[in-house]
Amino acid sequence: MFVGRRMTRNLITVTGDTSILKVKNLLKEHNIDQVPVVDDGRLIGIISDKDIRKHSASPASTLSVHELNYLLSEMTAAEIMTKNLITVSPATYIEEAALLINEKRVNSLPVVVGDELVGIITTCDLLNVLLEFMGVGYPSSRVELMLSGDAGELERIAGIVTARDLSIISIVSNMNQDGTRTVIIRLNTDDIEDLCEDFKRMGYTTTYEYRVDK
Repeated sequence: MFVGRRMTRNLITVTGDTSILKVKNLLKEHNIDQVPVVDDGRLIGIISDKDIRKHSASPASTLSVHELNYLLSEMTAAEIMTKNLITVSPATYIEEAALLINEKRVNSLPVVVGDELVGIITTCDLLNVLLEFMGVGYPSSRVELMLSGDAGELERIAGIVTARDLSIISIVSNMNQDGTRTVIIRLNTDDIEDLCEDFKRMGYTTTYEYRVDK
């Protein structure tokens, strides 16, 4: 899956000469924590509520609200925005974007084509992708299996599920350091006790969670 399929497209943006007071009000009005700064559609920076707080007077200041707002109205986005940005393209794989967000400790990545801003991918967008791929949100149950890691085991697991006339909503597999494999299967049923017994009879270690997602 590519970033372009899951990014937010209809963005709220400001220009470099937008006052910090206006930016602050925009963030509050739309319940967001950052906004891209553009110049004729070209991304030139990002300004966040953290940037605004950093450049605002100290809470211990004797400035009145009126005086503080005046100072913020005199400052512009271009003066305090973050300029050295980490960006991705619409063709970036979604897992690469997730890795970047994790490594760089940022909450989002602007999506650009050349210098033109076309969207933004956020941690919330990535979490939604994870939930979707895990099958969360459907009436289902979850089974966790420990496999040996041998070739063909996933096919055998699928066969056991099919024999019970059940369907796999999602399956996630991870190779452990000892060569075993942990597999999490989400199934289209709220009754999997008999299926778990089938797995045990076939020699698989199982843990399961009874769950019906509403």
